[in-house]
Amino acid sequence: MSLLDEVQGPVLVHGITGRAGRRFAPHMRAYGTDVVGGVAPGHGGETVDGLPVFDTVERAVDATGARVVVAMLPPARAAAGLLECAYAGVRVAVCVTEGIGQHDLLLALQVAADHGMRIVGPNTAGLLVPGRVTLGFLPTDFAEPGRCALLSRSGTLSYEVAYECARTGIGLSAWIGVGGDGLKGAAFADLFPELVAHDGTGALVLVGEIGTRDEEDVAPLVARSAVPVVALIAGRSAPRGVAMGHAGAFVGGPGGGSWESKVDTLRAAGATVVTSPRAAADAVRDALAGTAA
Repeated sequence: MSLLDEVQGPVLVHGITGRAGRRFAPHMRAYGTDVVGGVAPGHGGETVDGLPVFDTVERAVDATGARVVVAMLPPARAAAGLLECAYAGVRVAVCVTEGIGQHDLLLALQVAADHGMRIVGPNTAGLLVPGRVTLGFLPTDFAEPGRCALLSRSGTLSYEVAYECARTGIGLSAWIGVGGDGLKGAAFADLFPELVAHDGTGALVLVGEIGTRDEEDVAPLVARSAVPVVALIAGRSAPRGVAMGHAGAFVGGPGGGSWESKVDTLRAAGATVVTSPRAAADAVRDALAGTAA
């Protein structure tokens, strides 16, 4: 089953009694996400927004049948929370936490892979299938269903692209933030095939930034894609050796990662490279008009 189909099943919120959990669990439910409960050690038997709270993920999974988790946990507990999800049989975990220790996260990613659990994040704003489901806190007020998929490392820059698309009359088929960290679960290359194959996708926007090899690694898939791709890459003027905002937005070693490397590679793969959110929306409009012709 594809990720975008799987996330439309029952959902648990790990950390539901925390500030983020209490704020965004009701938001996700109001949008139509099938949130069926939450997890918070020591709070079993309580309720949040009418949802049952369980002491462990295992108990929550057994009671609700949910296999999708949104992890809204503090950094010191997030890796252990992901491990708990993997051992409990969770299929998809969306982790919004920023600042998880790298050694702990590396173990969690390995155990998740061994147990067949896909991780979106950490340090992601989440994912959204407009009109169907939202996991995390991507803005839903201006994202209407449509034909453009949005795949991004940057949360706020993708907000601007989505907003400009909405102003241009372009809706979204799906929107996924992979997170801005260098060490993470699903990368561009993992999610690109599912987004281009998703129902109704007629164009795709990649919102990238300096650091890591996400953009370089997805380029071969872009080159083979029948779906037009528009790319917006942040960090053109960033100095080498300085982390810019995200932990992954760092240009320091060999093997790619620079703005020039990403732009040149994606352009060579056939992507339309633009320099602003407004230009991205215009390029998507033109691409969709071309595919409809």
